Amino acid sequence: MSHELIPIRLSHLLGHSGVGAIVRGANWLVVVEDTRHWTDRQGSSAGEPIRYVERVHAALDIKEELREPPVAKELARGQVDGACVPALRFPSWMRCPACGAMYRWPWQNTKPDYAPLCNQQDCNRQLEQVPWALAHPEGYLADVLWPFLAHKDAREPSQRNCKVQDKLWLIERGYEARILRCDACGAETRFRGDERVGFGQGRMQPWTKEDLVPPIEVAKEEDKDIAQVLAINDTRVYLPVTESVLVIPPESRVRKGTVVDRLYRNSGDRSSIDKAMERLWKKKIPLPKKEIILLPMNEIPLPVKSVIKELATKYRSTPDDIKAALADIEDDYPLYGENPTPGQLRESEFKAFLEALPDQREDEDLVTRNKSDEWRELETVFASDTDERKIIRGVRHLVRVDRLKAVKVFRGFRRLLGQDTVPPDIAGKSAWLPAMELYGEGIFLVLDERRLKDWEQTPAVVSRLNSLLPRFAQSGRDAPNPLTPRFMLLHTLSHLLMRQIESECGYPAASLIERIYCAIAPEPMAAILIHVAVPDLAGSLGGLAELSEPRRFLGILVRALEHSRWCSLDPVCSEHEGRGPGLLNRSACHACALVPEPACEYGNTLLDRGFVKDDAANGLPSFFGIT
Repeated sequence: MSHELIPIRLSHLLGHSGVGAIVRGANWLVVVEDTRHWTDRQGSSAGEPIRYVERVHAALDIKEELREPPVAKELARGQVDGACVPALRFPSWMRCPACGAMYRWPWQNTKPDYAPLCNQQDCNRQLEQVPWALAHPEGYLADVLWPFLAHKDAREPSQRNCKVQDKLWLIERGYEARILRCDACGAETRFRGDERVGFGQGRMQPWTKEDLVPPIEVAKEEDKDIAQVLAINDTRVYLPVTESVLVIPPESRVRKGTVVDRLYRNSGDRSSIDKAMERLWKKKIPLPKKEIILLPMNEIPLPVKSVIKELATKYRSTPDDIKAALADIEDDYPLYGENPTPGQLRESEFKAFLEALPDQREDEDLVTRNKSDEWRELETVFASDTDERKIIRGVRHLVRVDRLKAVKVFRGFRRLLGQDTVPPDIAGKSAWLPAMELYGEGIFLVLDERRLKDWEQTPAVVSRLNSLLPRFAQSGRDAPNPLTPRFMLLHTLSHLLMRQIESECGYPAASLIERIYCAIAPEPMAAILIHVAVPDLAGSLGGLAELSEPRRFLGILVRALEHSRWCSLDPVCSEHEGRGPGLLNRSACHACALVPEPACEYGNTLLDRGFVKDDAANGLPSFFGIT
């Protein structure tokens, strides 16, 4: 059977269309195979390695190499240039929408655009793939066990012992009433689409070779090893697990195309120096590599000198340039001895946004302009008792981010909201992880720490948070931990700003990404980054960064805070005690504070306008001091 080519965006391949996801192509539903199959014709990993990600490794505590997904181009006549990400047609069962007859693999030995037809008498309708799959909390996925379900309620011995699997019918009877029937023995049962069954001893994905052991009986509530039938578009079928890290100095300051950059990227050329050093050590010359490289050319031993001259010719540079580049790499280029600490991800990013770099270049991967002085100068424009002046004093720093780069890493996926993350290669033995470089721009603001400390210690603020803490503890979430009033303020304010940017600046909220910087100790943080990031060197056109100009951003912030005071669903929204997943939201709904899922770091939870607006009746003050 020939192959069907399905175009897909890289950002989707490391998100909701990643390994183990069910994806809709032009003609078929398919499931994306694991990274062991993302290979070229020689069987090697097809993706290009991503360089300058030592801090990403340290911050995420990963040792695997990071590689981009392979990218192929479709040529004329269905030919392909490059390696494709493989996918398997799934589910393997199809059904006639007219008569309900079911077929397994009816497309075998056909062309990819062939549409199987029902072969029942006087029917001849085009078949459709069944829209259900069997998912397990440990991450497994399989076809629904239709023959087993058809006979699970059988009473007659002949029906219980029926071995026929190719005469099944799924018949619609009224609104959402489905009857699953075996025509061979007459057994039938009602199919709800949410059945729970024992998964058996087999552990598989649709593209793996292991056979699935059929379940012995319908699962009971107390059973642990169970799977559930789900509609393929149910969000519980697939939840990607990704993490994103911003590239900051010194890695963001690397000069692309320089001798040291090219030599750092070419491990083969660097290994030629190591081989030359090995020949010296065999001759009992005990000098370390760094000392030899720093010697004048006429004093460098011949084996190393020859390699340096060969590299100088190859790189069209001088031997001294090669020596200087090798010395930089020996000095732990590009980090130069800096040892990023796992878990210190946000702290280092927070400092990088506020760090002044006088010799900053426009082609660096993090380009910022601190607008804090211009922001504070706006105070003189307004009278002391105006809301605008109070709002200005509530923001300590405002930074325009003209350029940033993020590395998004695909750690795996989960099913049925389980806690087990399935790695991208399924087996957890691969030496690499899929990742992607994203480029963009944004706005970074820091709230005034002194005012924040006074506000978050107000009894009414503490009391409002305490009502949420038991639910947060039961939810099992590990971030942010501990949950604090300042986080609730920052997160809700971030959503209000994204919605305001969308409404008056033309940016769809789904294209925006929030990043919350919140800590009390060891060093306090209270900041928000709102940015865009796309897998393209061009990033975006500067429109979002332009919004951080102080006068323009003040207008956006003022209107966002005005909208925090009311909701079209008030007073119901304002007085709500708990809503959303785990009841982790209070005064927040789709009419006021929720944003599209890709924009929120915390799944549209932990939101409450009560921490932004004032509530005089309950003694709850506004952080910005406005009423």
